Amino acid sequence: MKKHHKKYLITVLLDMSDSSESVLSSTVELAKRIDGAIEVFHVKPTTSLIKGDSQLSAIRTLNHDDRSTRAELENLISQVSEKEDLTIGYKLEYGNVRSRVGDYLAKEKPDFLVLGKERPKMGVFFESITDFIIDNLTDTNVLILGNDNTLRSFDDINLGIFGSELAENDLEIILKLKRNSEKPVRYFGISDEQESETRAYPWQKTVSYNFSRGSNAVDGLVSYVSRTNTQLLCISHKGNDSDLFKSSPIKSVIRKANVPLMILGR
Repeated sequence: MKKHHKKYLITVLLDMSDSSESVLSSTVELAKRIDGAIEVFHVKPTTSLIKGDSQLSAIRTLNHDDRSTRAELENLISQVSEKEDLTIGYKLEYGNVRSRVGDYLAKEKPDFLVLGKERPKMGVFFESITDFIIDNLTDTNVLILGNDNTLRSFDDINLGIFGSELAENDLEIILKLKRNSEKPVRYFGISDEQESETRAYPWQKTVSYNFSRGSNAVDGLVSYVSRTNTQLLCISHKGNDSDLFKSSPIKSVIRKANVPLMILGR
C-alpha cells in the first residue's frame, strides 16, 4: 500500500480555502516530527460545474477546471515543499465530497489525516466532513487544526490529553510529539467523581485537571486548556464504541476548543 520509505503515511485533506497553505505547512511539521510521507487529497464538487450545461459543454468545463485546479494545487505544494526540500504527492478527484473522501480513506488507510477547522458560520466543509470522519474512522489519527490553522513547530510543545484510555500506539505517538521536551503533559478529564488514582505514563511528569460531570464540565475543561497554554490536545478514541463516541463529551470538546486537536485512532 505504501510506496514511500517513511514510517507513517499522512494525508492532508485540503479544501483550497485561504487557510490551505498554513494547513499544509503544519502537516510538514508533523511529518518531520514523526518521520511521515505526505499526500494531499482534494475533492472538487461537480454539481456547480455542470449544472445547466449540455453534455459537451460540461465536459469542456470539467477539463478546463481540471487543468486550473491541478495548477493551483501544484503551485501551493511547490511553495511549501521547496522550502523544506520535501516531496509531497497529491490526488484530485471530482464528485460528492463525503463519498470521495470515504472511498479514499477506506482504500489508502492513512496513519494520519490532517484538516483545518473552519471559523464559526463558515463551517459547512468542517461540519459535514469532519463529523463523518470522527464517527467512522477508527485506525487513523486525525489532526484538526485550530482557528489559527498553524502549528509552527512541535519543538518544546505544550501537550494535553483528554480521555480515559490510551492505547500503546497512542503513547508512542505522544512520546514522538513531545520528544526532547521536558514540559509536563496535562491531563484533562471529566468524571462522576474527582479521581484519586494517579495514572502511570511513560513521560516524566503529568499535571491533572479533573472536572466533575455536569452541564458546564466541557466549558470548564476547554477554558483550562486555553488558560494553561496547551498547544495541542490529544483525544483518546480507545474504549469508545461508535454509539458511545457520538454521545460522549468528545464532540463538544472538538467543537468548542480553539487549539489544534489530535484524535488518536483506536
